[in-house]
Amino acid sequence: MMRATIAVVDIDRLRANFRLVRRHAEPAEVLAVVKAEAYGHGLVECAEIFRQEGAAMLGVAYVQEGIQLRQAGNPLPIVVLTPPQPDEAHLYARFQLQPLACSLPVMETIAWEARRHGVRLEVHVAVDTGMRREGIEPAFALEFLQRLSELEGLQIVGLCTHFATADEPDPSFFWEQWRRFRETVQQVETAGYRIPYVHAANSAAMMRFFEARWTMVRPGIALYGYQPWDGGPRLPVQPVLQLKSRIVDIRYVRPGEGVGYHRLYRAQQETTIVTVPIGYGDGYRYSLTGRAECLIRGRRFPVVGSVCMDEIMVDVGHEPVELGEEVVLLGEQGGEAIWADEIACWLRTIPYEVLAGLSSRIPRLYVYGQDADVRHQLQGSLTGI
Repeated sequence: MMRATIAVVDIDRLRANFRLVRRHAEPAEVLAVVKAEAYGHGLVECAEIFRQEGAAMLGVAYVQEGIQLRQAGNPLPIVVLTPPQPDEAHLYARFQLQPLACSLPVMETIAWEARRHGVRLEVHVAVDTGMRREGIEPAFALEFLQRLSELEGLQIVGLCTHFATADEPDPSFFWEQWRRFRETVQQVETAGYRIPYVHAANSAAMMRFFEARWTMVRPGIALYGYQPWDGGPRLPVQPVLQLKSRIVDIRYVRPGEGVGYHRLYRAQQETTIVTVPIGYGDGYRYSLTGRAECLIRGRRFPVVGSVCMDEIMVDVGHEPVELGEEVVLLGEQGGEAIWADEIACWLRTIPYEVLAGLSSRIPRLYVYGQDADVRHQLQGSLTGI
């Protein structure tokens, strides 16, 4: 039995976004990034859609995410995008996960586990061209790759880096990183290595710089419908997830009365306050207090008082609302829309955090296009509203 509060994920839009990205990146392959529950959209479900649509690989942040995909039956190559730890080596081998090679001792342990399991693990050599997060220094990349290639049980299939400023208006540091990586790629190729997957481009780099695509790209936020930077060019991707709830209580408040914890909101006149069952326990953050709006009957209304762990209050004025009416916290209703980039502005953060921060206790409902409204009406009846 699901809640009145649900996250509605539009499968049609997700597929359309992937197809736009794939066409834009051609002939490069697509590694679809599904870490952090596919940016809050659902790890297993989104990964399966991307598999159906022709993704070459999937990208996760941690071994546990890769294991979850394997246990769900996803057969695609899975790259773990944070450096491996020695005590995880047996998991890489058991579940056929592809590590980022950043440390020779760690890779020796992984190679030993690969041999013990009777498998040959594919690996990606990470080069630090300026992000200063992980990877081998460019000056030592060729030597590292040579020593790595001598380890039985491993096969080098990828050479990669990560751009720190691909979404900034000034591209100068991007080009500096690009030059360092290009020189590394050329050194490796001159030494006789033929690595099939050379990849560096996140969503922003993929959209902006043809030169950054190499043989594979790693889009994340663009797949879920958001622009990775404020300039152009852009892809006409559409947001995939809507966050919806319902009115569960209605209060008529007199002038001067306070609302919620610490009575932070005081009614200036007689008004109607409605309660909606979502709060910071769901990832609807406390710092939205005094800033957020939501949609009811296709109109914007302010979220008032403190955001609670499980509930918020909304001042709807004299709007004649009813129990069980739909409330849209993120998404579309009537001619209005509130998307994650607007919520990010209220929070002084980025849309990535808004989406990835949605709690797993919010049920995800996967729908096709216009089915979203129908399914939410059904859900309202299931929850007794």
